[in-house]
Amino acid sequence: MSEIVLVEGGTEMLDSVRDMWSKLTKDAARHSAHFHDYFHEKSWDERRTELLNKASRGPFHVDVAMFGGQEMGFCISSVIDSAGEVESLFVEETSRGRRVGEMLLRRSVDWMRSNGARTMAVFTVYGNDDVLRFYAKHGFRPISVMLIHE
Repeated sequence: MSEIVLVEGGTEMLDSVRDMWSKLTKDAARHSAHFHDYFHEKSWDERRTELLNKASRGPFHVDVAMFGGQEMGFCISSVIDSAGEVESLFVEETSRGRRVGEMLLRRSVDWMRSNGARTMAVFTVYGNDDVLRFYAKHGFRPISVMLIHE
């Protein structure tokens, strides 16, 4: 019987999550009440450049959850100046409800701690209440609300 396997690495794994990241941005666009176009216009090349920049400034980690050779989800994490961040976390729709997100997030938190993070943050789309409940269930609490003028 197959088990969920976590494949880990660094920046060399970024291109392997490109398709799942595209699904993540489509999901963000669907949930965003005000910035639908922003998420639709965001390109992988832009995001990849942002992530590579963060990786040049501190520890950087990518986990991909696999089951029977199929990708189930991914999580990208970074630590810069003792501040950890869950950069992106996504679980394929067909894999939701199987605790894949929980497994990826737990692994991310452990990795950030072991790499010197004193604080850990995650930024998510305003309007996605399911995701907010998921992060709250795992100890993440809101500290502020950022408002952007279009």
